[in-house]
Amino acid sequence: MKKFSIILILFLNFAYGLDKNDPYFSDTNSTCPIKFIDVFKSPNFVAVIEYKDNKKILFSSSKQMFHYFYKLNHHFVPINRLLVTDFKTGELIEASEAFYVFGSRIVSASGDDLIPFALEADAKEFASKNSGHAILPFSKITAKLIDYLN
Repeated sequence: MKKFSIILILFLNFAYGLDKNDPYFSDTNSTCPIKFIDVFKSPNFVAVIEYKDNKKILFSSSKQMFHYFYKLNHHFVPINRLLVTDFKTGELIEASEAFYVFGSRIVSASGDDLIPFALEADAKEFASKNSGHAILPFSKITAKLIDYLN
């Protein structure tokens, strides 16, 4: 089963995902500050903290973004928005509007993770196909949950 998950992740990385050459990512470091890997190796997991001064920090997954946000964000620059990649469409979406599948057998480069979706119906479908334990709204993504996943 683990081989199937790895093959699926590799396929999804090549089938769709964000493009490193997109103008949105120009002048942005593509190395995750938590995992120290190029986030575009797994473009369907990319997450972004965008500050009001237009600076962006890219992360290898939503879990890493939330970890940084809750634990390591010592900046005093106001945040404009948090973005995650919709696992179905490969497009960036507002983290606050996403539905997160917890406890599925699909993992990111960071291990157990929260898999974001723009639509709750997509999250439910994914959870049923991939043994997801729960679908969580943004309001349920807490520092304690991220610590548990880490």
